[in-house]
Amino acid sequence: HTSPHTPAKKLLFPAHTHPKRLQHEYKYIPFCRPEPSHAMEEKMTPEYFQSLGLPPHQAKNKKVCADFAALLQLIPYPSDAADDMLKQQQRFGKALFEAATKLKPTVLPENRALYVQLVCRDEKAIDSPEQIASALHTLNKSEQPLTAEQLEQAAGVGIVVTEQEMAAKIQEVMTEQNELITAESHDAKLDVLKLVKASLPFASGSKLKQLLDEAFDAKLGPDSKEAAAARKKDKAKAKKQQEKEAKKKEEAAAAEAAAAAAAEAAVAQAATGAASAEKKEQVVTPWEVEAEDGVDYMKLIDQFGSSKLTPDLLERMEKLNVPVHHFLRRGIFFSHRDFDQVLDCVEQGRKFYLYTGRGPSSDSMHVGHLIPFIFTRYLQKAFNVPLVIQMTDDEKYLVKQYLTLDKDPTTGVEHMLYENAKDIIACGFDPKLTFLFSDLEYMGGQFYKNVVRVQKKITVNQARKCFGINDVEDNIGKLNFVSVQAAPAFPSSFPHMLHGDEMCLIPCAIDQDPYFRLTRDVAPRIGNNKPALLHSKFFPAMTGSQTKMSSSTASGTTVFLTDTPEMIKEKVEKHAFSGAPTTLKEHREKGANLDIDVSYQYLTFFLEDDEELKRIGDAYSSGQMTSGEIKAKLVSVLCDIVQRHKEARAKITDDDVRAFMSVDRTPV
Repeated sequence: HTSPHTPAKKLLFPAHTHPKRLQHEYKYIPFCRPEPSHAMEEKMTPEYFQSLGLPPHQAKNKKVCADFAALLQLIPYPSDAADDMLKQQQRFGKALFEAATKLKPTVLPENRALYVQLVCRDEKAIDSPEQIASALHTLNKSEQPLTAEQLEQAAGVGIVVTEQEMAAKIQEVMTEQNELITAESHDAKLDVLKLVKASLPFASGSKLKQLLDEAFDAKLGPDSKEAAAARKKDKAKAKKQQEKEAKKKEEAAAAEAAAAAAAEAAVAQAATGAASAEKKEQVVTPWEVEAEDGVDYMKLIDQFGSSKLTPDLLERMEKLNVPVHHFLRRGIFFSHRDFDQVLDCVEQGRKFYLYTGRGPSSDSMHVGHLIPFIFTRYLQKAFNVPLVIQMTDDEKYLVKQYLTLDKDPTTGVEHMLYENAKDIIACGFDPKLTFLFSDLEYMGGQFYKNVVRVQKKITVNQARKCFGINDVEDNIGKLNFVSVQAAPAFPSSFPHMLHGDEMCLIPCAIDQDPYFRLTRDVAPRIGNNKPALLHSKFFPAMTGSQTKMSSSTASGTTVFLTDTPEMIKEKVEKHAFSGAPTTLKEHREKGANLDIDVSYQYLTFFLEDDEELKRIGDAYSSGQMTSGEIKAKLVSVLCDIVQRHKEARAKITDDDVRAFMSVDRTPV
């Protein structure tokens, strides 16, 4: 379109609208008339717009004039005569000027046309400033086409507010705001007017102002310029005084804070020597183990509230013709919860089942991972009981940022799970009594029902306190995993394998106890027995007993089940922390400290012969055996264990893994 009215059409439609669509849409706009004659177009000058009511500065504003002209064209003229058009434009100029300056470009074209129609009616027209303001406000908010009834209602067409109603509302508001009026005098008038207008939106603004002036004069006396100037001066003085007092308070607060900081710094400096000498508290959580001088296990018993595994419990096992494993004799499994009740079950001829697990964070397990599985295999064989092995692939994915949910050989938890499963099966578990499962695959049915039962009973605060959750760094999955790890402790989670009334025994490292403390707390509240636990010490890292061996970190010092004899020899000789003095002469005189010597600690786990272990301990602690000799013995023991494990694992196929993970079995 190249006519002089192109700017007007741009107001109604986006600039990019295709000309054919513009023509199609334009003919459906209500009340639209043909474009004015050429003679009429020539009259649309700044002077012409000024004659219609536009202020001189607006009449020269091209955009305002274009918007104004667009609305003028929507007037429902009684005829096409230029004189009639001019009369109509002059009559409704003010209302259209308000729309031209206040309507947003996003207002729908049909709503613009509807506004013009209602403004230009002879009866029930939108004509008062209050009605116009309400109508424009409604149009700017509306995203849908409006009906005439809707816009009339929004504009208050037909609503008449009498002087009596206005006067009554003014008196009501002034009574409510009496305190403000007393303090502000005539300056409170504007606030009162706003409150009255909010209650009577369609009342005449000019009439309201007149009545309000009369009400204030009656209450306070007539206002004068001198009084208004005096009030303004007093307000400025009061404001200045307030600012001065606020500044004084800020300066006083800053001085107080500086003094407190100086005092705190002095105290901290005085305590530096003593603080540096204090030992760092040991940290034992399901995800972190750190202890400066080695883990204090007796302290953990007190801290966790468990019970020490005493000789009388081992004697009860012997009376049941159950051989006592060297892990028990040597205190490697040192703590328990309700293990005495498990022995009660055995003595009474009732069944229990075992529950252990593995979190696959690498494709190869290390020798430390064998500890719970060696012990669990012993328990299964000694008591002839079922076993469930939970593979927590979901938890490892949540905790280890580098892991992915696929079969990637370097980062995929699915790949790592199958590789770890072969290592676990190679430990010699009974396939008829053992069910190995992936959380990601088995989740559902009775198992998931128990998960949500546990979730319902544990608060966020309990989980946060129990596991040391970091609100900034830890994800929500880590917080929730306690319920997933709790579910296998309830026999109803495995209807294909268990009868549902068996007691559960969980052999695990002591760092897993926080999970099962909450599990034991919840169990009776959801109709289950509390699971019993046997806690083991940590298998120490090669570099010292301050932390445990890890497969995901410090791989250069970790002995994996895939390592060659040469690799094992190099790791032990180079990295195994020694408890012997630095010189041979001193070692011969004082001997080695067995409590911190990693080679000796490893032998207590893997050298089954008690007499030989005692001989080595006596010789090494007295200085007769050197550090090199005990390391050589450890290399021999580890190489034998790893080699036997490799041979057993080589016989495990993918079909064997699937058989251990199959639910196609009957309860035993």
